[in-house]
Amino acid sequence: MKKFLFIINCLGLLAGNVQAQLQNQSSYIRISGGSYLVAQNGVINANSATLTNDGTLTTPANLSNTTGATLQGNGQYHIGANWSNTATFNAGTSTVSFEGDQHSTVTSGGGAFYLLVLNKSGGNNLLLADDMEVGNNLDFQATDNYVVLGNNNLEVADLSGYDASRHVRTDGTGSLARNVGATPVDFPVGNSSYNPATLTNAGTPDFYLVRVSDAVLSGGNTGSPITADAVGRGWFVEENTAGGSDLNLTLQWNGAEELASFDRTNAYIAHFLASSWDTQPTASATGADPYTLSRSGITSLSPFAVFDGDFSALIDISGIIRWEHDGASGVKDANVALTGDDTDSDITPIAGTYTLVAANGSNFTVTPTKNINKLNGITVADATAIQQHVTGINPITSPYKQVAADVNKSNSITTFDASVINQALLGNPAALAQFKTSWRFVPVTHTMALPPWGFPEKISLAGVSGSAPGQDFWGIKTGDVVDVYANPANLIPHPPLVLRANDAILEAGQELSVTFRADQFADLAAWQFALLFDPERLELTGIEPNSQMPLTAEHFGLYNIAEGVIRAAWAQAVGISLHDAEVVFSVKFNVLQSGGKLRDALSLDETSLPAYAYNSALEESGVALVYDQASSVVAGSGLALGLDIWPNPFVGHATARFFLPEPCMAQLRVVDATGRELWRVRKNCPSGWQQEAIRLDGMTGALVCELTTPLGTERVQIVAVE
Repeated sequence: MKKFLFIINCLGLLAGNVQAQLQNQSSYIRISGGSYLVAQNGVINANSATLTNDGTLTTPANLSNTTGATLQGNGQYHIGANWSNTATFNAGTSTVSFEGDQHSTVTSGGGAFYLLVLNKSGGNNLLLADDMEVGNNLDFQATDNYVVLGNNNLEVADLSGYDASRHVRTDGTGSLARNVGATPVDFPVGNSSYNPATLTNAGTPDFYLVRVSDAVLSGGNTGSPITADAVGRGWFVEENTAGGSDLNLTLQWNGAEELASFDRTNAYIAHFLASSWDTQPTASATGADPYTLSRSGITSLSPFAVFDGDFSALIDISGIIRWEHDGASGVKDANVALTGDDTDSDITPIAGTYTLVAANGSNFTVTPTKNINKLNGITVADATAIQQHVTGINPITSPYKQVAADVNKSNSITTFDASVINQALLGNPAALAQFKTSWRFVPVTHTMALPPWGFPEKISLAGVSGSAPGQDFWGIKTGDVVDVYANPANLIPHPPLVLRANDAILEAGQELSVTFRADQFADLAAWQFALLFDPERLELTGIEPNSQMPLTAEHFGLYNIAEGVIRAAWAQAVGISLHDAEVVFSVKFNVLQSGGKLRDALSLDETSLPAYAYNSALEESGVALVYDQASSVVAGSGLALGLDIWPNPFVGHATARFFLPEPCMAQLRVVDATGRELWRVRKNCPSGWQQEAIRLDGMTGALVCELTTPLGTERVQIVAVE
């Protein structure tokens, strides 16, 4: 059926059946006493309109009162779907009945109901979208009907018709609120089952809020669910105005909710006070499923539960472990162990939090440990910092960083700690084993001294009678001494350490010596990098450090040589100056397969060991490997050979030079480390040597220049500096 707009502007209406939707837009409608109106497709009262109902207004759909409108009168409302009030609702002495075979969501908008009736069929409920008030009575008239609060409160003057199959469900943080004086007042609440409470107040009358949860927690509002010697329900009672209460509390539960070993003939109502559940004289519960138990003389409010005489309260011991460097980041994957009168353990998430639960006892010890990812955050700069501390050049003044520098837990800082870091970065498993632990921990409450040795690494608790939050630790990453954590976006990057090698054509059976020369570097105190060679094409036969540099064979790690990985890690307290083209080391290979060039078979390997160089101020630079022109060019071989970039590194612009054995289309382009194209030229070229100017003003960092022709593709790593 096509809907149409139905607008009434009149003072009286005897009877009506609106087959569409009743819309009152900026008008006045009055349903007089004894009259009725049925709106099949809902009611909208909007735009400062006034709808006065002194008769009967029925809709199986929604009622909406919005946009400055007024809904008023002393009549009857029969609502089948949702009630939404965001304007003015004056209930008078009206009755609002929620009926029908669907859930109804109520948005009261602060407009209190006078008399509210719940009479739905098919197990449908009334759902609160905000806090709601019923000034007179809430009447349950059908079985399997519930008012479901969610996180909203329901305040009522009185209730009727409630029982185990129709009551208020507190499935969230919302509560049922009622005024309580000297006469007993029922709070017919439940969650998955019916667990009402009754309050009598011999003190000052007040509004009280009651809700029930499907578990009783060790910490009252928080903690772990209690699993034995209790009823598996928690009752939460609050008062509107603190003080003046003298309550008698009666709680009801069902036999199915009794936990393991619970003895209802030896039970009491417990109150969570001063961080623990209190105890009371025991008594036998009354009733025959459901059961009830009472407690009197209650003057303060918090969670309540039902325990038996054998109950021993669970104790929650909790805290957070933060990284000492920034005082905020959590330490993930720390194993926190509880020992003493009871045991438990927990693994910290990324936030660094933990909770330990003790079922008995009062004396405990909390000990965190972490022994994974030992080399996280560690570079040769940390080794240099330790050497500078030992020599007195730059003492480590933070007690936490002194602990970090004591890699082997000897309660001292020595050159051995620096050596352990170097060797561990080289892949030496014996050195890695000297990292006695990945992290160390100190209680936040402990004041660290200089030197810090003998600091506590656990928290001891004695005489614990309730939950003990706030057991916090600082986490110290072993070996991570240098604070190189500045935002690179805010810094001018330091020029990289450039290592150069001559490219070569690979020929099987050839003995190839690759000499690495450095560009000028004024203050070099440490470096780390890894070279990756193709073990199917090259066989390592030796490494020769430059005798003029404080570099030895011990600064190269061959522990993963089968995978073609050569690691280099070197550090010292004082920086040295490298002259332009100074030889730093040589690597010798036997060539196993012919074809291709050295640059395709030997490169830096950032995955094995990130490439960094540091000066004596521990300022970080990158490391770049640049190949100069191949040692021979074979014209007419069908290959594009000899791509060379000069100067390299360069500032703003450079020149590309390459050889073509025959005329063809050639493309030159420059890309960054992510593959983003920064510059390109494409044109037909004659045979022979070619030359092209590359302009990259404002660019810095390690880049790749790529030459593509029908004869093949060649790539050269280049470095742009400021």
